[in-house]
Amino acid sequence: MTPEIRAFEFAVGVFSVLIGLAIADIATSFQRLLGSESKISWDPLTLMAAAYALCMAIYMWFDLWGVRNFAATRHFLFYISLFAELFVLYLIAASSLPADAASHDLRDFYSKNRRRFWFLVVLFQAGYVLAGLYFVSSEIAKLSSVVIALALTQMFAPLVLAIVLFCTKSRVVHYIGLGLLFVVMLMHYGRASIN
Repeated sequence: MTPEIRAFEFAVGVFSVLIGLAIADIATSFQRLLGSESKISWDPLTLMAAAYALCMAIYMWFDLWGVRNFAATRHFLFYISLFAELFVLYLIAASSLPADAASHDLRDFYSKNRRRFWFLVVLFQAGYVLAGLYFVSSEIAKLSSVVIALALTQMFAPLVLAIVLFCTKSRVVHYIGLGLLFVVMLMHYGRASIN
């Protein structure tokens, strides 16, 4: 095992905790809803947003593996920025479903919570774009214009969609926007692997 891989394993520990907490929060909140003795008014849009938050946590795990060879990820200031990014991811997960089963109407929960949820997603995606630009900046000269355009679309589309969802109340727009976010995620990570 190379010293770089050992350093990455050490550095990724706190990131693993934050990603694990994000996943655990969604799972715990969902379990509380399922186990509630009160009648829950389910809402597909709320569940889609929670599923997207869960997918964000999972794809960050893939992204962390993808940057394991970048020495910058182990420098203090960059490490702090990645920690902040993953902390925001935890807040997204924590705000995707009610923390207790007292919120029986998930549609009402989503309408009251959507601006906070999407603000956090915008914040996360802005940081994600900045980090993505940093990581691809050294490779841009080697890539074709088609590959560059695809990479930039995959980086900026979630940010633009999150801004639109933050700014609108329309449930139809939210369904379409979430659907597009899942499509972009599948385009970006559909063939990704940890090997």
